[in-house]
Order: sequence, then C-alpha cells, then structure tokens
Amino acid sequence: MKIELERQPVVVWTLLHRIDGELPLPPTARISDRLNQARDFLPITNARVYTLDGQFLYEAPVALLNRQQVVMMLERGAS
Repeated sequence: MKIELERQPVVVWTLLHRIDGELPLPPTARISDRLNQARDFLPITNARVYTLDGQFLYEAPVALLNRQQVVMMLERGAS
C-alpha cells in the first residue's frame, strides 16, 4: 500500500545556509517525527538555498540534507 505524502513548507537552517523548500511527510506525521527517524538524509523538494544573510545561491527540484547538519527547522509561515 502506497502512502500519499503531503509537502510541508519548511525553512531549514544549517551552520552555513538557509534552505526554503518542502518536506514530504505522511498526513499524520510532524516535522519532529521526520527529524527523529534513523535516516541520515532529509529530502527537501523545491529547495532554494541561501546564505545566512539572505543571498540566493541556487535552487534544485530535490536536495538531500544531512540530518546532522540541521540547526533549526520551522514550518514556513509559523509564527
């Protein structure tokens, strides 16, 4: 049985970059569920990568982000 994934808009910070994109999640999952999984990499779709001061660097349809490099991740639009 295939589970349809929802694309949760997120902003991710690493020590060197900010990444805006979408994190594919099962409908009942939370961002923290994905961060706590044993998988080493997080798929970020529609990724736009910036320096920490906001300079645009590049975009990609899919970026694989090493989970250990994540400093902070928020739902885009969360206050």
